[in-house]
Amino acid sequence: MPLILRHRDYLSPPVACHFARVTLEDGPMPAPHGQDFHELFLVTGGTVRHRINGTREALPARSLCFVRPKDRHGLGGPASLINLLVAPDSLAHLVARYPELDGRTFWSDAARPVTLALDAEQAGMLARALARLEEGLRSRLAVEALLLELHTRILRPLPALPGGLPGWLTRTLRAAEDPAVFTRGPRALADVAGKSPAYLARAFRTHLGASPTEWINARRMAHASRLMTSTDMSLTRIAEACGIETPSHFQALFKAHYGTSPARWRRAHRHEVVQPARPAPRG
Repeated sequence: MPLILRHRDYLSPPVACHFARVTLEDGPMPAPHGQDFHELFLVTGGTVRHRINGTREALPARSLCFVRPKDRHGLGGPASLINLLVAPDSLAHLVARYPELDGRTFWSDAARPVTLALDAEQAGMLARALARLEEGLRSRLAVEALLLELHTRILRPLPALPGGLPGWLTRTLRAAEDPAVFTRGPRALADVAGKSPAYLARAFRTHLGASPTEWINARRMAHASRLMTSTDMSLTRIAEACGIETPSHFQALFKAHYGTSPARWRRAHRHEVVQPARPAPRG
């Protein structure tokens, strides 16, 4: 009989969450356990060995995982992490109030829980938000504030998808909005979907009218445009951050999507607020 953890053993009203900083040793993996609560953990150092729903994965530092009550998992190290246990009734109303959360993070119906690869800025923001929760009241209001900050500052809005898609394809497209997926190219889509590249290509043509490569490149170019307007990264570094190895390939893809070169697009769309340039004198 698998071990089932119960939130009532960790929480009592008005406390709505349990916070812990955990160090995992390098030893035998524990048997997976079940639970009746939601759990969020952020890997802060090392690599977590994660046994989840009959599979295994390695989660490096800055990985953020949203474990749901239906999941069965166990953790091994060597690694350090921040762990947050949230009572199920603390989240029940959120997806009703904010429909855009449906299908995301704790509310995903994918076979495995949502795991995000955060950049250094995102991980720092989340660590600071969790520290505020650690030091303050762990009320339902505090938990809701944390989750809303997380979803608005880290997770981008999801684009609309055509109706009538197979469930596995919808889950694949949602998961592949993560840069950790689309920067690895079309092969990553097949890995996420659990389908062969040929099967995936046929499904994309049938349901989306595009190839996996075309769909991936659209995500890459949208990501590039965001980086151009919000960072000072060079175009070469932006190309690398999008998973494109050569500047010439990046230039060609960007021009095909936006009708102009990356440099011209950046000049037209980058608006400096902190130190705005003076307009050129007329006449």
